[in-house]
Amino acid sequence: MKQSDPLELVEAGSLIRPGTIGRVVRLLIGGFCLYAVAELFLYWEWTTNQPFSSLDNRFLVLLAPLCIFNYVVNIGFAKSWGRRPATISFVVLAVFSGAAFVATSSFDSPILGIPLNLWLAYFYAHLGLSFVLAAILGTPGCEMRAIPDLFGKITGKPSSEHHCPAAFITKIDEWEKSRTSA
Repeated sequence: MKQSDPLELVEAGSLIRPGTIGRVVRLLIGGFCLYAVAELFLYWEWTTNQPFSSLDNRFLVLLAPLCIFNYVVNIGFAKSWGRRPATISFVVLAVFSGAAFVATSSFDSPILGIPLNLWLAYFYAHLGLSFVLAAILGTPGCEMRAIPDLFGKITGKPSSEHHCPAAFITKIDEWEKSRTSA
């Protein structure tokens, strides 16, 4: 599935529920994502007023959102917005980037740093919470359907499911199911 493909939700109960190993993998990935959120806030250089000071090793934190932001938003909210979430994010951050450079002759400014950190915090918090909930609830398919799965369990209305775009997670679930059914 490309990030511009239409959303392909399937009926509740159509996909394989993760087993113990699949849940542990989801929990670990969720923990890593929530750790990234903590890093954004714990090591924010408040005293020097540089929220995203130098694009050193924290540049790696930008790679996941750049690659999968559309999946997180489209599947998480069950809307087929295509590439619009990333495009809008890019335009907004480019505007803040330009404003930072015009105002301070540098991109390393709170004018860009604050919106960039908030965007990254949203991404990693949404993804991390979804992975952790998917591990706890045993949400089948994509972890981005875990929040709707939780609401479905609370309201008694089953929520739709989505195949996981991360093929390795699907492979783990399939392997674990074949191992337990054999």
